[in-house]
Amino acid sequence: MSKHRTRTVRSVAALGLTLVATGFGAFSGSSVANPDPVTPLARTTAEDGIRWLLAVQNHDGSWGRDKNLPGEVGNTAVVALALMAHGSTPSRGPHWRAVRAAVDWLRPHTRGYGSNRRLDSETLLQRKLGAHAPLYFSTLFYAQVLGSNADRHEDEIMRQDLKAMIAHISSLQREDGQWETSYEPMLTTITAWLALKQASSTGIAIDQASPKKVVEYLMRCLEKPTGIFREAKWGNRERFVTQSGGVRVLHGENLGHTKEAKKAANVIAKMRFDQDVGGRQGGEEFLGALFAVQALLIERDANYFNWYPRIVKALKRCQDANGSWVGHHCITDRVFCTSCAVMTLLTPDKLVPMSER
Repeated sequence: MSKHRTRTVRSVAALGLTLVATGFGAFSGSSVANPDPVTPLARTTAEDGIRWLLAVQNHDGSWGRDKNLPGEVGNTAVVALALMAHGSTPSRGPHWRAVRAAVDWLRPHTRGYGSNRRLDSETLLQRKLGAHAPLYFSTLFYAQVLGSNADRHEDEIMRQDLKAMIAHISSLQREDGQWETSYEPMLTTITAWLALKQASSTGIAIDQASPKKVVEYLMRCLEKPTGIFREAKWGNRERFVTQSGGVRVLHGENLGHTKEAKKAANVIAKMRFDQDVGGRQGGEEFLGALFAVQALLIERDANYFNWYPRIVKALKRCQDANGSWVGHHCITDRVFCTSCAVMTLLTPDKLVPMSER
C-alpha cells in the first residue's frame, strides 16, 4: 500500500481515499514541508469557482454544459472530482450533499456500461475527446470516490460497476497503444490511461490494457533532441496540450528521472497554457493545465515551483467575474472548464489521489 502525504487539516487518509499498488502502477508520496502548498491566490480563486459550480447544479444532482442545461455524465463526473479536490466526499466535507446528489444521479446513468451501453449522446465532450469521454471521466470519479461512501453495500455495488467500466475501457485500447480516434487523439488516449491508472489504485486488476504500449506510443511522438511531443494530427506542431499530456504519462509511469522526460518537462516550464490559440483558451487547454500541474508536482523540482505560480496567475486573469471559466473554442463547456481550473489550482492539496503517480 502506498504512503499518503500527511496533512494536519485535510488528509487523503481522513477522506478514506485508499491507494493500493497494483500491476498497472503503484502510487507513492512524500511529506510536504510547506503547511499549505496551495497559494492564497490559488485558494481564493478556486473558492470562487466552487461557489459558481454549486450554484449551477441541477435539482436532480447533475451538471450540464452550463447553468440550466440538461445533465451530462462527463460534466457531472468532472464537477464531482473538483468538489472532492476541494475536500468533500459523498458523506463528509463542506459540500458533501452536492457530491452525494451527483453520485445518486451518476449511478443509474452509468450502470451497464460494461455491456457496450453508450453514455450520453453527441455531447461536446464526446465530439472533442471521443465517444467514450463520459466513460473515462466517470471511471476517474468512481476510482476516487470508492471507499468514501457512508454505506459499505453501496461501495460494493460501485466496485462492480467500476469493474465493468474498466473492462470496457481496456477493450478499447489499440495495438499501437492509442485509444479511440477523436479531435484530440493524444488527450483522449491520456485521459483513458489516467482513468485506468486511477482505477488500479482501488485494487481492481487491469488485465487487458497496457500502460507500456501507451508509453511506447508517446515515445514515438517525442522529438528526442528537444523533448517536444509532436502529434501528426496537428501537423507535428509544438502544442501545450500535447506536451502536457505526454509529460503527465511519463511522470506517472515513473519515468520522470529519464533525460527524455526531463527535457519534456523543461519545455512545459517555458510554455503558456493558452499559447496554442493566442490566448483564446478552450477546454482542452484547461485539461492540459491540470495534466501539467499533476505531472510537475510528482517530481516537485524547479520546473514545478516555476510553473505553478504562473498557471495560478494565468487562471486568475481569465476567470470571469462570476467565478467561472469558459472555453472560447472547441470545448466551450463552462462547467468543464471551471472544474478543470479548480482542480488545477488545488492539485497541491492532493485530496484527489489522481495527482499521484
